[in-house]
Amino acid sequence: MSNIEVIIPVKNEAINLPYALESVLQWADKVWVVDSESTDNTSAIARDAGAEVVVQPWLGYAKQKNWALDTLDLKADWIFFLDADEAILPELRDELLAIAKKPIDQVVESAFNINRYFIFLGKRIRHCGYYPSWNVRFFKRGKARYEEREVHEHMVVDGSVKELRGHMEHWDRRGLELYMEKHNHYSTLEAKEILQQENKKDETIDAKFFGNPQQRRRWIKRNIYPKLPARWFFRFIWMYFLRLGFLDGVTGFRFCLFISSYELLISLKTVELKQEQTDGC
Repeated sequence: MSNIEVIIPVKNEAINLPYALESVLQWADKVWVVDSESTDNTSAIARDAGAEVVVQPWLGYAKQKNWALDTLDLKADWIFFLDADEAILPELRDELLAIAKKPIDQVVESAFNINRYFIFLGKRIRHCGYYPSWNVRFFKRGKARYEEREVHEHMVVDGSVKELRGHMEHWDRRGLELYMEKHNHYSTLEAKEILQQENKKDETIDAKFFGNPQQRRRWIKRNIYPKLPARWFFRFIWMYFLRLGFLDGVTGFRFCLFISSYELLISLKTVELKQEQTDGC
């Protein structure tokens, strides 16, 4: 018994899911696959591998995960949220097992920040502002849940958070067409979130430049990002030059261009939404 349960939210992830499952099934007490009504054989793959499949219609990125925390019959002291296009690498696995082996009251931290490698066009991105890439994914049951945000949601933790040395690997093997489709959808959600936050204080993540990685990202989004005149251009400069994306070679250049185009979509959709609000008035 590892004292760890893994939750994997999915929808149409038949290509990616086997890699995620392979990285956790041999040591996790239980692997929950929360399927948002997939139309491919995602659920069959999960069941055949030995995971517990629960079907729940899509509620939204944060709400779907919080639904899992509130509804699943979780028994382990430790929970790990894993995306279907991610895998836990061996060094991280060993760290998780060592932490969960201790009596729960002897672990001071309530949650842990996990670093991950991002794979683009078959190559690890080691710069570009995408590495290191910290996310709270491993936490004591009942000590963390996701903020209610449309996209790029973070966990709100009751207690202290520490960083681990091991890594996850993020690799969407479904190809660029679906990857672009996903980012097109994300850009719409991000534009809506920007408008919602313009005149509202963030009540979940405390924005601090000298805080943890999540607080620093939120501070930049709140205090610098809205004031940039050509955000897509500054995003490219920041990623390719200031965050040394050129050291990732041609793949790094292509990746910086891709994320910059995503930033352009957000900006254009924000303008469109503002126009719609003005016309509605």
